[in-house]
Amino acid sequence: MEKLILIGAGGYAKSALDSLDIYNYRPVGFIDSFVEKAEHVGYPILGKNLDVIHNPEKYTYFISIGNNHDRKHWYELLRQRNLRVITIVDHTALVSPHAKIGHGCFIGKFAIINSMASIGNNSIVNTKALVEHGCYVSDHVNLSTNSVINGDVHVGTGSFIGSCSVVIGQKIIGDWSTVGAGAVVTKDVGERMTVAGIPARIIKEESVPV
Repeated sequence: MEKLILIGAGGYAKSALDSLDIYNYRPVGFIDSFVEKAEHVGYPILGKNLDVIHNPEKYTYFISIGNNHDRKHWYELLRQRNLRVITIVDHTALVSPHAKIGHGCFIGKFAIINSMASIGNNSIVNTKALVEHGCYVSDHVNLSTNSVINGDVHVGTGSFIGSCSVVIGQKIIGDWSTVGAGAVVTKDVGERMTVAGIPARIIKEESVPV
């Protein structure tokens, strides 16, 4: 049984622990830069960074942080140190044998990932989210609860798809974009745009770094 350290002691960590394969991984505690309490859901807060871990290579890690930017930071840090990041797939999730899931992902309760779909590294497919056939979900993405990504959709790096939103088939969601909760996306969404409503319309647009 491998010893597991979770990065991030918030609400998402509760879901991750609930879906963890307890026969192969034993949680030993959390790293969290902001939490001042001594424990979280019965496990100790070990410290604010990896420096508190003696022989960190002896552990496996899971990044239980919902914010895509922060999760990306920790994922890159762990990979730079050659530390192993695991994927957690809830036993109720339905994942096609013809789908691909990257490193460090979370696939929540009753999530569905259908044939030829691809989930990038360090991404979240939350409770009851649906990723249809042929979709490509890039790295550091968060597909929230009950979101629906229909066939052959491309979701760019770092994007956030809100709860109960729907992206119709063959659309592109640009890098670091946000789809509001309950939105219905009927057109492509550019990079760093926030869209909301039915049909979804642009409500915010950030400049793209050169």
